[in-house]
Amino acid sequence: MFFKLSFRNVRRSMKDYAIYFLTLMFGVCIFYVFNSVQAQQSMLEVSEVQTLMLQNLSMLLGYVSVFVSIILGFLVIYANKFLIKRRKRELGLYMLLGMEKGSISRILICETLFIGVISLLVGLLIGTLLSQGLAVVTAKMFAVRLKSFSFAFSSEACFKTILYFGIIYLLVMIFNSVSISKCKLINLLNAHKQNETLKMKKLWMSVVLFVLAVGCLGTAYALICKNKLLTINFEFTASIVLGVVGTLLFFMSLSGFLLRLVKSSRRIYLKNLNMFVLRQINSKINTTYFSMTVICLLLFVAILTLSTGMSMASVMTKDLEETTPYDASITYKLPEGEIDLDLIADARQYSDLSFAQQMQQVSYRSDPQLTYQDLIKGGMETLSNQYSLDRFASSFVPVIGISDYNHLMEIQGKRGLDLAENEFAINCNFEEVAGILNYYLSNVKQLTVGEMELTAAMPQVVENTIDLTGMKMDTGTLIIPDEVAAQLPIVSKMAVFQYGEDKDQAETEFSALVEQSDHFRISDTKLTIYQQMAGSKTMLSYIAIYLGIVFLLTSAAVLALQQLSESADNLERYGLLRKIGVEPRMINRSLLAQIAIYFFIPLALALIHSAVGIFVISQLLKQFGEMDITGNVIATVVSLIVIYGAYFIATYLCSKTMIRERSSE
Repeated sequence: MFFKLSFRNVRRSMKDYAIYFLTLMFGVCIFYVFNSVQAQQSMLEVSEVQTLMLQNLSMLLGYVSVFVSIILGFLVIYANKFLIKRRKRELGLYMLLGMEKGSISRILICETLFIGVISLLVGLLIGTLLSQGLAVVTAKMFAVRLKSFSFAFSSEACFKTILYFGIIYLLVMIFNSVSISKCKLINLLNAHKQNETLKMKKLWMSVVLFVLAVGCLGTAYALICKNKLLTINFEFTASIVLGVVGTLLFFMSLSGFLLRLVKSSRRIYLKNLNMFVLRQINSKINTTYFSMTVICLLLFVAILTLSTGMSMASVMTKDLEETTPYDASITYKLPEGEIDLDLIADARQYSDLSFAQQMQQVSYRSDPQLTYQDLIKGGMETLSNQYSLDRFASSFVPVIGISDYNHLMEIQGKRGLDLAENEFAINCNFEEVAGILNYYLSNVKQLTVGEMELTAAMPQVVENTIDLTGMKMDTGTLIIPDEVAAQLPIVSKMAVFQYGEDKDQAETEFSALVEQSDHFRISDTKLTIYQQMAGSKTMLSYIAIYLGIVFLLTSAAVLALQQLSESADNLERYGLLRKIGVEPRMINRSLLAQIAIYFFIPLALALIHSAVGIFVISQLLKQFGEMDITGNVIATVVSLIVIYGAYFIATYLCSKTMIRERSSE
């Protein structure tokens, strides 16, 4: 009997379950897609390094999925709470007819199972189809070829999805049972007559709160723009706190402020049903300002991660060709007191080095009396980001002789430098520091190295890459005459190699050489850096997309459920409008306006937050390259239209149907 009654209730109330089902289906689909990444490995031609990166990506997404499942769990329980509220009168009738609370709970359990199983099946089906396309995206990001495109199904991802959502459904069933056990018959039957207490704020209070909100948000924007995300300090913490407080105060003030603002224009306020709509919005925001704040912040995080996540990843790999000037390199840092070591001679003990078409060994030196503080003290006062330099101001400046530097440039196919016996130059490709060093070279010009007084050979830094790094991270390498360099102690040796024509064989021989020698403390190859950076790019992009879509889904679903709940609470008010002669078309327009305003007010503020966030992140990444967010902004707009727009339309259609059916009773 319970099974049959539950099935009939679900079929009869599909319109009420539409948002609930849509939320579950989206959640299952996204969860499966991002947990099935490792299953795509069979279709890709990947190396050992890339295989390890895929495993790390899968593991990292697994950890993120735990956090995502918690968010989705709260979302599903919140959605289920709306359904219980929507059906309280129906449940009260069951109880009035003599049905026990335990029997009502079993009906709800069966209904939850019906919806859960259907959403799982549909979500897994759509997720399986979408994951096939993800294999192509993964191949492109890892810069590898597809062996052959074949249908891939991840049993592990499927099991994990069923397990996590099974736990969520179990919690929902427990929540339903507890809710029903606490309900009283009189409250169930009169649920539709119970309204939230409305406390109207005075106009002056709303204005004060609004001014405070604008002040907090303006200060937060200024602080984060000054901080540039370069360090976690008081400015960073204060910007976060003021941003959250300002957002909360904005929605607290909006209920009274918005109504008073529109009322000042009687032509707008008295037009059609604007009076009714504004008072509906006013009453709702007045009691849900906290949830509106949370929704706005979730939308901000969603838009920011979707807009900048993949762009940040692209910037990481943008200058790889420039920052990997050699095919391979080995570095040995000499412990204090250890004798000088010839890396090339040591390597010849294990290999004939026939894999290398070109090779060169250079020495890095250091002056114990020379730190970055000596190079940046003159220019720090001229720049607003001086605090970002404090972390390395006390570090020793790496020094290289002009002959070694020119040998490296020769291998790279670049022109070297000419220095007089009393001149120096600085190589730096780290933009944030280059500006300060340029100030030093143009204004101070003099530098004492060892016992020698040197003069800047040029007014600006040289922006070449010396090491095989994969990123522009040279904060300043001092280039000095060989005679002066010979007086300084050697702190490390570096040998670089350019392969011959057979690069795959050369990579294998170099790897074997590194494994045999005990002296090569640090080794890198261009191929390994490319693979690692591609893997890091994929990780960052996938996590950004994963979290962005989940936060967007959560925000839209909560807004939709709140508006459906509002429509259910106001059925009698809409019925009264029809009874006094208001046309259905006008009611539908007012309903659309109310839902649109409620959906797009938090979105508008989130877009302002995001614009500031995107600006700060783009400024941060300028040191690695310009961040082009055009493609990601388009992707974010598409996501907003598909997910946020789908919930908006579904909310309007469900609310309109709900009001129309009640009016026809």
